[in-house]
Amino acid sequence: MNLHLIDDEKFFDPFVEKLEALDLLENNIFIVKECGPLKFIRRRDLVHGRMCDKHLIGDTRKYGKVFIHCFTAEMYDWVLEHSFKELNWMIWGKELYSSDLVSYPLYEAHTKEIVKKISNHRFSLNLGYWRPKNVIRRVNLPRIFSKFDNVLTWIEPEYEYAIRNIKGLRAKHQEFAYMFEMDARVLRARFRHIQPFRKNVSELRCILGNSGVASNNHLDAIQKTLDLPLREILIPISYGNEKYIGLLKESLQKKHTATNIKYLDSYVSFIEYIEIFDQYDVFISNSIRPVGMGNIWMALLMGKIVFMNRRNLVFPYLRAMGIEIFDIEMIEKVDSIFKTIDLKKNADLAAEFLSNKRINKMYLQLFSKEVSMQHETV
Repeated sequence: MNLHLIDDEKFFDPFVEKLEALDLLENNIFIVKECGPLKFIRRRDLVHGRMCDKHLIGDTRKYGKVFIHCFTAEMYDWVLEHSFKELNWMIWGKELYSSDLVSYPLYEAHTKEIVKKISNHRFSLNLGYWRPKNVIRRVNLPRIFSKFDNVLTWIEPEYEYAIRNIKGLRAKHQEFAYMFEMDARVLRARFRHIQPFRKNVSELRCILGNSGVASNNHLDAIQKTLDLPLREILIPISYGNEKYIGLLKESLQKKHTATNIKYLDSYVSFIEYIEIFDQYDVFISNSIRPVGMGNIWMALLMGKIVFMNRRNLVFPYLRAMGIEIFDIEMIEKVDSIFKTIDLKKNADLAAEFLSNKRINKMYLQLFSKEVSMQHETV
C-alpha cells in the first residue's frame, strides 16, 4: 500500500483519475495535509482523511512507499519523527525555488522593483532558520533530507539542481508528471492541421505568462518587446497575488503607454482558455524558475511559437529533446523564426512526450501493487 500526503489543490483530481483509469486506486490512499474545508479537490470520495487525525496514518513503516506532494517546511518535523520503507518527494517548485533551502534567482531587474514595494508579504517560503525556536530544525535539515529515497520530477535538471544545493539530499531521480486537464492527444488531434505562419509582426498576438505572480517577470518581458510593433500582448492574471497584480498594472500604465497590452483577469474554464489561447500566435514565458509548464505544452501542441527565459532549467531540457523554443532575447528576430520553424515537429514531439503510453508506464512503475511487492522482497 502506498501513502500519499497531498495538498488541497487542482492537481489532485487529474492525478487520481489517471490512477483510477489504470486500476491502481486500491493500492494508494490519500491524506490531505490541511485540516480545513476542501476548496479545490472535487473527488472528495477518494480522500481518506486529514493529517491532523494522527491515528489515521498509523505506523509509516507499514506502507511500501510514502509520497509527499510538495515538501514544504510544515512537513519537516513530521519526516524527522518517522521512519519509512521508501520516501518520495514530488517537487512542485515553490518549496524548492521560493524557499531558503537554495538561493535561486527568481526576479529580473524591473520585477524586483515591484517586489520591493510589496510590504508585509513574503515572496519566499522563508523557513525562519534564524529564529531561536528553529535552530534545531536548521541543524537537522541534512538528516531530514537524507531520508528521501527518490525525488520525483519530469525535469531532470531540476532534480540535479536540488541534489547539488540541498545538504543531505542523496535521493535518486524518478520521472513523474501530473496530468494535463485535457489529454494531450485530444489537443494534438484538434490542432493537427498546423500551418506555417505568414503574418507580419504588426499582426502578431502574444500571451505573456500564466498568472499574476512575480516569478513571471512580466515587466522585464514587456521591456524586451518594446521595439516590436506587436498587435497585442495578453497577460493572464485571473489568479495570483493581488498586490503584485495591482502594482504590475500601475507600473505598466506609468512606463508603457502602449494600447496593445490587455489583461485576462476573469476566471474562465479550461475549455474556454483553449479557445482564447488559439486566437494568439506566440506564447512568452519569462520566468527563471520552471512555472506554467502546462501553458508551454499547450502552446507547443497547438502550434504556437514559444519564447522562454534561457536561464530557466526547462529551456535547455526542451531544446535537448529537439523542440524548437527560443530565448526571449531573440524575440526581435521573430520574422525570420516564423520562416524556418517546424511547428508540426514541435507538436509531434510534445505529444510523444505526453503520450498516454508513456504516462501510463510511468504511473504503473511508481504506483502499482506489483512494484511495491517487488520492493518489499528486495
